[in-house]
Amino acid sequence: VTPPQRPISEDEVWLPGKHTIPSATDAYGTIEFQGGPHPSKAQYVRLAYDTRPELILQLFTREWNLELPKLLITVQGGKANFELQSKLKKVLRKGLLKAAKTTGAWVFTGGTNTGVTRQVGDALLMERSQRSGRVVSIGIAPWGIVENNHELIGHNRDVPYHSISSPRSKLAVLNNRHAYFLLVDNGTAGKYGAEIVLRRKLEKYISIQKLHPCTHCSTPVVCLVIEGG
Repeated sequence: VTPPQRPISEDEVWLPGKHTIPSATDAYGTIEFQGGPHPSKAQYVRLAYDTRPELILQLFTREWNLELPKLLITVQGGKANFELQSKLKKVLRKGLLKAAKTTGAWVFTGGTNTGVTRQVGDALLMERSQRSGRVVSIGIAPWGIVENNHELIGHNRDVPYHSISSPRSKLAVLNNRHAYFLLVDNGTAGKYGAEIVLRRKLEKYISIQKLHPCTHCSTPVVCLVIEGG
């Protein structure tokens, strides 16, 4: 999504359809997370806020070679940082990994290293170091909230990336426990919200996918709510 062609007045409401022009994505490739005990990589793509869900699912299956999920776990919660009690954190890790591994699930989160997504990332820490039964963890975040997102611009790039945010920054970094990122762009910078409608439509579209061509059963979607937000 390219910037507007004219300045926006202070009293004018920002409308992506009015103030932006869509263009082919200029940012996709592989993020190589740095500094952790277990180096990890993740696929990423910058995409428009109104990208059709069927095209996103084709990206997952044809370009990223993922199998359709038998279960979708979508995690919701606040973006403010908080601490979980150690007992509750162990329950979350055990339950989430067991559900995801035994069913071939996808896990959707907000993707950034803040709030509930950070807690889910910690729950996935043990799993990322194991090769078998890997959970498909997908972060869906606004492009405009990602710190130093200009470093991700380029076609099929390999980008060294540090999941350490500047204390003074109002932006966020990506959580290094995720394997895939959809970075949703509606032309805004420094604001959350670009990803909300796209994520909701994608979850709805996945929920109507048939688990098997010969059955009427569709993919179940479970929403896990942690904290507020």
